[in-house]
Amino acid sequence: MIHSLAQKLDILKEQISHSMLEWMAQGEPAALYEPMRYAVSAGGKRLRPILLQLACESVGGHTAQALDAAVALEMVHNFTLVHDDIMDHDDLRRGRQTLHKRWDESTAILAGDGLLVLAYLALSRVKIPNPQEVWRRFSLGILKVCEGQALDKAYEQRDDLSLDDYLEMIDKKTAELFAMASEVGAIIGGGRGDQVTAMRRYGATLGRAFQIQDDLLDIVADEGELGKTIGSDLKEGKKTFLMVHALNRPDEELVRRLRERLNRNPITAEDVLAVRELLVQTGTLKAARDEIERALARARETLQPIPDNAAKNHLIQLLQLVAARRS
Repeated sequence: MIHSLAQKLDILKEQISHSMLEWMAQGEPAALYEPMRYAVSAGGKRLRPILLQLACESVGGHTAQALDAAVALEMVHNFTLVHDDIMDHDDLRRGRQTLHKRWDESTAILAGDGLLVLAYLALSRVKIPNPQEVWRRFSLGILKVCEGQALDKAYEQRDDLSLDDYLEMIDKKTAELFAMASEVGAIIGGGRGDQVTAMRRYGATLGRAFQIQDDLLDIVADEGELGKTIGSDLKEGKKTFLMVHALNRPDEELVRRLRERLNRNPITAEDVLAVRELLVQTGTLKAARDEIERALARARETLQPIPDNAAKNHLIQLLQLVAARRS
């Protein structure tokens, strides 16, 4: 029996990565399958598919019976990253060229589409009494992610966002894949209706905390640990929890100084440090940490219908791992 969460994560991550590459190992033409392999071989935590497998196990199933669905979910996640990078004109992903920079935009679009199709082929191998429900939840999850991305793009042109606007956007764009992962895993594991609902809520609140922490790390993390330049969200003008919260503060002078820094072109390292100090003064960094803590606490509370077992303990430990992450 595996007792260590780190050991469990390593084993599941290796299984997911190996199985995912098997789906496109011998594919032809190379002009399609080589970019697809490039997209999925960039590493990453594989957190969403691992969550799906842990959810399955927590309600009495086995991680092996959820592997195909986990692989499908990770393919979908990579599909969204490929297309997001094109839409956001990003040059780097996980420390290397984005797919559309390594090849071109047409190739990247096609590779992303291929990943989505392979995801459904992998999902079709899931064997449960009611697979249609898994397909429905899976498809609705992808649609919500698209809705979130549409909101994200629309919000780029707005300067009057509220925190409710921001939370609606990240709950769809980021948290939905966590929610869908937990929900589908519980269905595959044969969970009761209340357990499936509980796992969906767990994933949704975990996903919200994960995204806000991403926003926070962009301004407070160590560059070496983060793997990218501090303040990249600021320089790209992204609407993050930090920016939305700070720009809605009542202190007009602090907001004016913050806008002055944000409107500079280019935004320098000195500007990033100045913005960080302003975020301290507005109480924004504390507000972000408080929101992360509240979300993780709510996620733990949602696990009450889940029986006490090793997988439930791993889900609780996963919350602690997310709270402590530095990259």
